Amino acid sequence: MKCPKCGRELEEGQFLCEDCGEEVKFVPDFDIELEAKLSESLTSMIKEITEEPSNEQNIDIDDESIDNDIKEEIRDYFPIESVKFDRRLKIGIAVLTMLAGGCLAALLIAFIKEKKINTYEYQYEQAVVYAQENNYSEAIHYLERALAMNAEDLDARILLADLYKENGQEQSAIQIFRELLDMLRKPIQNVSQNTGQTISQEVEQNNVLESAEDTNKNKLRKESIYDKLLTIYEEQSDFVEMGEILRDCDVAGIVAKYNQYAALKPKFNKAGGAYDKIISITLSGNTQGFVYYTLDGSTPTSNSNVYETPILLEAGEYVIRAKFINMFGVESEVASERYNINLSAPPEPVVNFDSGTYNVPKLIEVFHDNNTKIYYTTDGSVPTKNSLRYTAPLEMPFGISNFSFVAINEDGLSSPIVNRTYQFEVHANFTTDLALQVLVNSLWAKGELIDIEGHVPNKLGKNQYRIQTVADVNGELYYIVYEEYLDTTGSVHDTRNIYAIHTNTADLYKAYKLDEGKYNLQPFME
Repeated sequence: MKCPKCGRELEEGQFLCEDCGEEVKFVPDFDIELEAKLSESLTSMIKEITEEPSNEQNIDIDDESIDNDIKEEIRDYFPIESVKFDRRLKIGIAVLTMLAGGCLAALLIAFIKEKKINTYEYQYEQAVVYAQENNYSEAIHYLERALAMNAEDLDARILLADLYKENGQEQSAIQIFRELLDMLRKPIQNVSQNTGQTISQEVEQNNVLESAEDTNKNKLRKESIYDKLLTIYEEQSDFVEMGEILRDCDVAGIVAKYNQYAALKPKFNKAGGAYDKIISITLSGNTQGFVYYTLDGSTPTSNSNVYETPILLEAGEYVIRAKFINMFGVESEVASERYNINLSAPPEPVVNFDSGTYNVPKLIEVFHDNNTKIYYTTDGSVPTKNSLRYTAPLEMPFGISNFSFVAINEDGLSSPIVNRTYQFEVHANFTTDLALQVLVNSLWAKGELIDIEGHVPNKLGKNQYRIQTVADVNGELYYIVYEEYLDTTGSVHDTRNIYAIHTNTADLYKAYKLDEGKYNLQPFME
């Protein structure tokens, strides 16, 4: 069949010319049964009309009731030839009438058939038939015509996308699936009851009833569409597109099924905000991959810090921005959190003795909050958490000493440093130099030293002696002397030997420390 306007060759069943847009009208074949009935009726009518009527039928003249003259007059008015002509005329008119009726019936049949063919149901049924026969091209042809008549049938559009995929037209299938997802993701807006104005123009495009049943159907449709669309991209190894789709997907089952291809924003274990303590931040991705982050507010890249261990946030303000990249190279959007750590430094520790000169033994005590720890130094350096820790009262060292104390709380914040300088002296008959000389001579005499220089038998190094403090033992004052070994490298080692020398009599004892400022004395020669 050709287009009557431009002459283009048309396919069977095509009603519109694709070149000029001319509508093609044609009369389909008659219904055989109806045509037979019309033919039978037409034949019967012709036979009845063409039968030769008798004189009595054509001219109602009774020879017995009228005379011959009257008969002659009647024949003048109804000649035989005229009667025969009228009969033929009637036959012709009847035939033409029946032919016209037959043509009208045939046209009616053709119109009804054409109306049936040009229905959505007919086109859809034909598409299903061809699809079952795996004739996808014909199925697509009929389904496209069906959707041209009713584009609002979502299931028909899904079927068309399926047919495109089966026919190797993946891009056409992708286009339909994505259009459907866009439509199903946009909720239908109602008309404002107060103003009567349309809130959204999406109603006409989407036209989906928001009843509970329809909502559930649309959820199932959406999940199915996501699954089919992602399957196509998976077969094409287009992981970037899969990542973008999954990023906006609100169907939990789909995200879980294709989780390995997704690159979702990294999750922070703590929300941004203000904190009054030190916190640690952990970052995690939704699947295997790497989290990259920055602390200065800049956009993270694959060259940024790789998250491996918790990020410790101390006092100050931080802006952490993070990005996740999965094993397929798909990048997530950047997640960002701002933290403001407002920490209060602990109060400075309180020392029981102020700086000054002392002539009797003293124990230095430091008072502090239970939530803090005290650290100290004796060489004038700044104490930190790596310095000596204060746990009990300290003996005031003999001579001049410089203490620096600091309190550090659980958040790692340090208090102001407290400095103390002490000068501890006693009134004694024996000076410290004489007392130490008595000790060295006694050890040499005992054989523990090989000379008064402090050299030790069978060792290359030598011992040295240092007065640590002065202790009150039973009302008497004693120099407390620590013994140390100095090796050839210059390193000093504690020998754990302690001696006590009476400050007035120079009596010598072995000493054993019981506690700060408390000693047990034993005779030296034992």
